[in-house]
Amino acid sequence: MKITSKASVSAALILALAAINPLAGCNAIRGGGGSGGSSTIHSDANEKTLKASFKTKAYTFHDDNTADIYLTDLTDTELTAFFAPDANWSQISGTLVQIHLFLDPKPGKTPIEHTAATASIRYAIIAQGEIGIYDGAGFMLPGSKPGKGSIDGTIHSAPLRLTRATPNFTDLFEAAKITIEFDAKQNDPNAAELRARLDAMAAKAMPVHD
Repeated sequence: MKITSKASVSAALILALAAINPLAGCNAIRGGGGSGGSSTIHSDANEKTLKASFKTKAYTFHDDNTADIYLTDLTDTELTAFFAPDANWSQISGTLVQIHLFLDPKPGKTPIEHTAATASIRYAIIAQGEIGIYDGAGFMLPGSKPGKGSIDGTIHSAPLRLTRATPNFTDLFEAAKITIEFDAKQNDPNAAELRARLDAMAAKAMPVHD
């Protein structure tokens, strides 16, 4: 995870989270799961940019229209340590992402418009133990139908906004847009583990009101 800015980024998060119970039934997550994956978040308000490269990727599908893709640059050790009550969370920084494809576009049948959306995005940023959950939606045309052994796709310039955060998380990405691309193999156990950990992170953060 790399943050850059035309102006200096001075807000360093140094406080650890309050105690959290270990995640029940936490299993090891095997890395890999596809040939690539990356994202870029850019703020139109302050020109800050965050780039992430995902080493762990997994997807699961529900039917031929819907699928969930999970991407992270956190190691399994970091993901596991994050839920240990005696862990030093201030040393953990990274991202964990869920893309939910809710409509597989049909060429010639599904309108492709600037404002169209076929997938939602839940993007967790962990910055020295503090959590920010961003939500967005955009148009994704998958390279193959859900249900195949792997799935790939790209979402361009989808709007993204902070919806949940722990008390000391600093939002550096006002008026943000995200471009994300991925290639993930089907791995139901890894997808379930990553979803459980993302849900637990989101539950620890509080809703952000405009």
